[in-house]
Amino acid sequence: MASSSKRKRLVGVSALALALVLSSCSSGNKASTTPATTGSGGSTPAAKATGSPIKVGMVCTCTGAGGFGAFDVPGRDMYQAWADTVNAAGGLDGHPVQLIAKDDGGLPANALSDAQALVADHVLAVVDISVVDQTFASVLQQANIPVIGSEMNNLPFGTNPDFYPEGQTNNSAIQAVIETAKQAGATNLANVYCAESPDCAQSVPAFKTVGQQLGLPVTYDAEISATAPNYTAQCLAAEQQHITAIFIGDSSAVIAKFASDCAQQNYQPIFVTEGAGFGSLELSAPGLKDHLWNEFPGLPYFANTPAVRAANAAIDKYFPGERQNTTLWDQIDFMSWASGQVLADALKAGGLSAGVSPTAAQVVTGLDSLKGDTLGGLAVPLTYTAGQPHSVNCWFTTRVQNGVPSLVNGGKTTCASGASA
Repeated sequence: MASSSKRKRLVGVSALALALVLSSCSSGNKASTTPATTGSGGSTPAAKATGSPIKVGMVCTCTGAGGFGAFDVPGRDMYQAWADTVNAAGGLDGHPVQLIAKDDGGLPANALSDAQALVADHVLAVVDISVVDQTFASVLQQANIPVIGSEMNNLPFGTNPDFYPEGQTNNSAIQAVIETAKQAGATNLANVYCAESPDCAQSVPAFKTVGQQLGLPVTYDAEISATAPNYTAQCLAAEQQHITAIFIGDSSAVIAKFASDCAQQNYQPIFVTEGAGFGSLELSAPGLKDHLWNEFPGLPYFANTPAVRAANAAIDKYFPGERQNTTLWDQIDFMSWASGQVLADALKAGGLSAGVSPTAAQVVTGLDSLKGDTLGGLAVPLTYTAGQPHSVNCWFTTRVQNGVPSLVNGGKTTCASGASA
């Protein structure tokens, strides 16, 4: 997907295009970097966390990128809230988590130097919230430092064995969308995608192929611009072709506007989107509030479970008001918490102990031993195999009725062919 200043998540199977577009806009100007941050509530010192620190690096597009960067800040803050919570409880086996966050400003040259600086800082793992992460992948690979989350829709997740996703990767995105549409009762599907980048159109043939394989024909496709005054023409065209479900691969703001325009024409098909970019903005839009289905890469931030409540309470404590910002907050931000949990489980599995300094090798050993880990119910089953790309091909399914989102299938995951729950 091409970039959008309205929302940071351009949901859809061509989400990778954002990185491709921005990677061609490099300049020699160095964006500022930020050290580890704390929320306005601050970190609570933990008397028990006296061991050697667990240094975690982060490369974040937190500024720049045509205004895009500001939307990545909540994901950074959610990870910091996880670290603050861990440290307030005494750390991991007495080791405090130290987050070292770098801001690449959306510039490949900055991302590269940021990664090099993190290697020099001897971080044990890196969190990826960058739109130009392909720039620094080889640097971390050569240093044997794993990347653990957070934006698992980025290209290296699912293709690079050194990138460990905390949720569903793009490999199964099209199948998940089509399976979700079928469950919602669709008999055919439209694929509506962004016009801002040619890469968005790359999903068209893949959608048609997978739809045919799964018995849900994709019989209409159309590109739309985020700056279009309305989407009435596309809505009427889809209605005339008797489309029963529409997948929109664009930002939440565009999705809401598209559905509203269709509703104004008294056309209310099933709408399907990827839950990675889901935000509460979609709960009140006409056309969506009663007809929206999503496939989520991890347990949704609105699920009423102890693990979700704990994560939401933490971000509210350390960064009050951030989760209530409907323009900024979405599912990918929430999943930064799951990224932290993957690191914690990996260290435990790798033999972390008090009094002994942890290493990156220990993290990798632990990661490669995780089998079916759901992070206490936060994630789809996560299994990593050493030396292989880590595709995660399971998802949660949700729907919205009367403006209220809920899990379907009893909260159980659905997995692509060849995957297992």
